[in-house]
Amino acid sequence: MRCRIVHRTRYDYGREVFLEPHLLRLVPRGDAAQRLLAFSVAIEPEPAGRTLVTDAWGNTVLSVWFSGLTDHLTVATETTVATLRDNPFDYLIETPRAVLPVPLAPGEAWLAGDCLAPVAGASSRTAELAEAILADGATTPQTFAMELLGRMHARLATSARLEPGLMAPDTVLARRKGACRDLAQVFIAACRQVGIPARFVSGYHEGDPDSDERDLHAWAEAYLPGGGWRGFDPSLGLAVTDRHVVLAAAPHPDDAAPVTGSFRGAAAAARLRHTIALEVSPGSE
Repeated sequence: MRCRIVHRTRYDYGREVFLEPHLLRLVPRGDAAQRLLAFSVAIEPEPAGRTLVTDAWGNTVLSVWFSGLTDHLTVATETTVATLRDNPFDYLIETPRAVLPVPLAPGEAWLAGDCLAPVAGASSRTAELAEAILADGATTPQTFAMELLGRMHARLATSARLEPGLMAPDTVLARRKGACRDLAQVFIAACRQVGIPARFVSGYHEGDPDSDERDLHAWAEAYLPGGGWRGFDPSLGLAVTDRHVVLAAAPHPDDAAPVTGSFRGAAAAARLRHTIALEVSPGSE
């Protein structure tokens, strides 16, 4: 598929402030599942300097810094991406490694170590969910991930949540609902509970084709023997295909946040507004 995305983010500060350096994770990732065809960005006020960097997790990050005072920050991006994976199961399972916990080669273990760390707030309820799935026979990485996906979609509602940050996985399971980012953390926590490396993903989804409203989206990726990093979207109950566009992925959600930065000044807080327009058409070129 070919996706064209126009994304505008604006922060209003109420009075003039000095902007500290910002990290913008708004350049779609290039990998086996998607290819970046075009990208442009307009920033106001104009940064004193900017540079593209690759972070520790392979994401392309635009680093910008400023001089002078401003009462707002606007970031407008226009992107065209070719999404390439229409079949999320297009790989050969490495049968000897299709066990839990996932056996990792030394290099894999070093790279995926942070993706196995326990998730804060994942305790008894998360453990019970993972153990129930194992007890029902989903004892390979692939079957566990799909069963977890199905149970979460059936039992947990997706709801908008304007408060910043993430809800603890056990809290989400207790309330039986959460934002897409909260459900992603539950999926990640349960995978890590049984030894599947998992990480947080921010990006875009096609959404309802009959609606013009779009928002940033979040889901999870799990590392599967033979398949590598594969996306799972518990808020939609789907293994990720060519209807998702990845911006960034990292072991901790903070390191996949689309915009990271701070300001100095008397303004108490920033007011955030954003709009996203996403068009999908057939073809990859």
